[in-house]
Amino acid sequence: MTDDLFDEPDRGYGVRAGRYRFPAPPGVEEPSNGWMRATNLVSAFSDQKALQDWLERMTLLGLLAHDGTVFDELAALPDEKLTPETLKEFGQKARLAAGAEAGARRGTARHGVLEHYLDTGEIGGHRRMKLQMEQLLEEMERHELDFIPGWSERVVWHPIAGGVMGRLDVRVMCQRTGQVGILDLKTQRRFWTYQEVAGQQCLYDSAEWVWDGPEDERGRWVRYQVNPAMAQQFPSSFDDQNTLMGRPGGMCEGKRVAILAHMPSNGGPVQLHEVDLAYGAQVLSLAAQIVNLRSRGKSVVPGRGIGGLRPSYTPAILDA
Repeated sequence: MTDDLFDEPDRGYGVRAGRYRFPAPPGVEEPSNGWMRATNLVSAFSDQKALQDWLERMTLLGLLAHDGTVFDELAALPDEKLTPETLKEFGQKARLAAGAEAGARRGTARHGVLEHYLDTGEIGGHRRMKLQMEQLLEEMERHELDFIPGWSERVVWHPIAGGVMGRLDVRVMCQRTGQVGILDLKTQRRFWTYQEVAGQQCLYDSAEWVWDGPEDERGRWVRYQVNPAMAQQFPSSFDDQNTLMGRPGGMCEGKRVAILAHMPSNGGPVQLHEVDLAYGAQVLSLAAQIVNLRSRGKSVVPGRGIGGLRPSYTPAILDA
């Protein structure tokens, strides 16, 4: 639940202030304030009550942590300095004091272990991380899946909602069928819902552009396609589309799917889940509509805004 509360580290263009800062793909107008993150879009209409309860609980615990240090600092401020910005800052400090960032950091570390393995073939990290990584490789073999080289931590761009970006973990190929699909590493304690992750994986699956090269001015956007070297090696098995299907007997049998590699950051067995990409497409479509409706609902621009002060009739004003 807490994996997406904290921004990814700034890597080149990267993420700043909660939005991706990358140049626009060819033929696309670049926004002034960056691109929306995939995780923000897919949560546009999700049930946020559990998350809000968690935030409030961690804030209160943080005010009591370390003998109430954060609370003392807050209480020492004069009333005129208790601005919304200051209160937001102290709320964040309190949650950090309560360890709210720990789960996200452990999740980031496990993503780093996977990325290092895909780049070098070596398994790093401490003993528990190594054990979980070995379990993931065993699950991959048991499910007859191979990692596709060249697709680790690739940034993609999707045209929905004016342009949304995300970072897919890796693509995989089924040894038995040659089908290709998306695999995403998830480190939360458990799946409370598949709604958001299905939408997220659909966005990765149907993106139009992928960033090629360093994440700075030396890189560029290229059309989303299978690594050319792999296409030459397996010409009969690869095309430009993801084709991975759900396994017979599963919840997604006969449907196109993405794989979730569940590696709980607090420990536990590693398991592979599959999610229905057609359902994810519905989530994306509705989320984009809600984002647009929210934007219009806040707008004060004539012709776009949907509410305002009701004017009087001109003759009535003149008579008065």
